[in-house]
Amino acid sequence: MKKRLVRVTQLEKFRRFIVEHSEYDTEQSVIDTLTGDFKGNEYTRIGTAFHKIVEGDTAGCKKIARTETELPGREFDIDRFPVKLDINQCKVAVAYRDRFPNAFHEIREYMDFGDIVVTGCADIINGFEIRDIKTKYSPIKDEDYVGSCQWRFYMELFGVEDFHFDLFQFVGYDKEKHGHDVRGLNLKPYEPSISCHWYNRLEEDNRLLIKDFLDWIRLRNLTDVLPLYELS
Repeated sequence: MKKRLVRVTQLEKFRRFIVEHSEYDTEQSVIDTLTGDFKGNEYTRIGTAFHKIVEGDTAGCKKIARTETELPGREFDIDRFPVKLDINQCKVAVAYRDRFPNAFHEIREYMDFGDIVVTGCADIINGFEIRDIKTKYSPIKDEDYVGSCQWRFYMELFGVEDFHFDLFQFVGYDKEKHGHDVRGLNLKPYEPSISCHWYNRLEEDNRLLIKDFLDWIRLRNLTDVLPLYELS
């Protein structure tokens, strides 16, 4: 049997739209996440490079100090863009990885919610907790994460009761100035981690959001843009 599939990231984008989280969380931005029109940007590519180090995958990276005035670091080919991190930033990623030597990385799960299947990919599963890594480029607000539906759905998907957002801020980043080259910026871990825990209404809240999402995609005639998933 096949059902429509939605990613937790898409549900979170929809949630941000309906609560009017920011001027960037428009209805069109939700549609773009569903249709695949969003192709990534400097923020997501830098984050992907950081993730690669945490996962222990250094394939495709190399020393990039070509002159005495250049900062030494590593270069990653992300979506055919050269993302450059310096040695100190790489050390931050390695130190974080070393905190969880027995963790599992990039684990995807699927769950049938009746009218739709929801999927999500956990950055790190460490015992009975999930840790989610996010690189940030502006001051961090705890409420942006506590209010997210990501951790709520991941708790159901992976059967855990504790979820931690581990945030790392590139202090002073300016997209026009730095682009994909963040060398020289202070990469500051946000401490403590933002921790979220299971609560009694969690499952009900997840299903209410799914209902709102399904009502919206039917109203906008967007059901067919969601891929079909074969239930085993």
